[in-house]
Amino acid sequence: MTPNISIRNRTSGGQVITGTSAVTGNFVSIDVMTDAKFNVLTGNITNAANTTEAAAALIKAGTTLDGNFTAITLHSGSVVAYNK
Repeated sequence: MTPNISIRNRTSGGQVITGTSAVTGNFVSIDVMTDAKFNVLTGNITNAANTTEAAAALIKAGTTLDGNFTAITLHSGSVVAYNK
């Protein structure tokens, strides 16, 4: 059986997001550095943002979100978004 190994391409850089201003780009993963809530998280994850549940969801520090993300607006916390 082949193990499920996740390889992240983080050689293209990224950016630390700590404020509540909108950030756009093409991101392949997001590392949550301190517990965070998102106001906007636009990408290929269905129902990830702009719902009551998503706005109320606290994403714990140490969590990694993988996907294709194009817009991030934090409500609180800090994250690192890695470029695609």
